[in-house]
Amino acid sequence: MNEQTFIHETRSGPWTCTIYLLKSNEGDFSAVGDIALRGRHRCKLVLCRPEISTKAGIAILKQQCISWIEQTEQAGKPTPPASPEQIRKSSPTDQP
Repeated sequence: MNEQTFIHETRSGPWTCTIYLLKSNEGDFSAVGDIALRGRHRCKLVLCRPEISTKAGIAILKQQCISWIEQTEQAGKPTPPASPEQIRKSSPTDQP
């Protein structure tokens, strides 16, 4: 499986997007785009299109990832909730 990763910078920080090419019929395009912020998975986008090149398919999926990130930023929900482990690590009661 081939993959391509890119970073999209926003006010919330750097978003990491990884596009994984999937096996498809010759001449068709299939891929998954995983979107993460600060190492936490936020979204998975899938693109399957007949009769387009790999280069064109990657460009379309990359733009869809960026659009999703920008919509999430505008909605004011970019920061994923803290995990219980992160809360414990930052708790002042855990310090000696």
